Amino acid sequence: MTPHHLHATATAWSIHTAMQQLGALAAAEARQRGDTLTAAAPILRSPIHGTIHPIGGHADPVATLTADRPPPLVQTWAQRIRRLTGRLTWLADMYRLPAGPDPLERILTALPALTLPPRALGLLALHLSDEDELARGWLNQPPYRTRIPGDCPGCRRRSLEAATVGPAAARTVVCAADCRHTPGCRCPGGLEGVRHIWPRAGVLSVVRDAGYA
Repeated sequence: MTPHHLHATATAWSIHTAMQQLGALAAAEARQRGDTLTAAAPILRSPIHGTIHPIGGHADPVATLTADRPPPLVQTWAQRIRRLTGRLTWLADMYRLPAGPDPLERILTALPALTLPPRALGLLALHLSDEDELARGWLNQPPYRTRIPGDCPGCRRRSLEAATVGPAAARTVVCAADCRHTPGCRCPGGLEGVRHIWPRAGVLSVVRDAGYA
């Protein structure tokens, strides 16, 4: 796969992980809402509901339950998931990927064999990066990567980071220094101007053979 394929695939798996975390938060939020409604039921059935208190105020079951609660979220987790899903659906449709109920699965399934001009593939990777930053921003989650030993084969800095999510075969390594392929670069398979990225197994063998580890 080209560097654009690798970037897009790594980012799609990052979105996949973020979506799982968002789903867990949405489920917890829904349970909490259900607990609140259950707690409200006895008050709503109360004979004093809607009557006047001696001090002149109406009995308000909602206020009773929520007086000490923090204000509700402006946007629920479920709404965020729907928003992200809509954006991914638009992206999958724009690239005319095979139909399916889950837009992210459509993207992940199509990516390995996707044959498009480099510019179009680069744009896809860029769009996915935007959605990844959006999802992780909601979670306050840094990139799903960890520092690994060895110098970058491109810039020779000790700044390699490996992806920690997705299938082992799809995991990649990037240079945290954001170095990019140049005409005189010795890194195989690069595209000029594109950030260095390698399949994890491949770059580890290059680093080891070159003695950079």
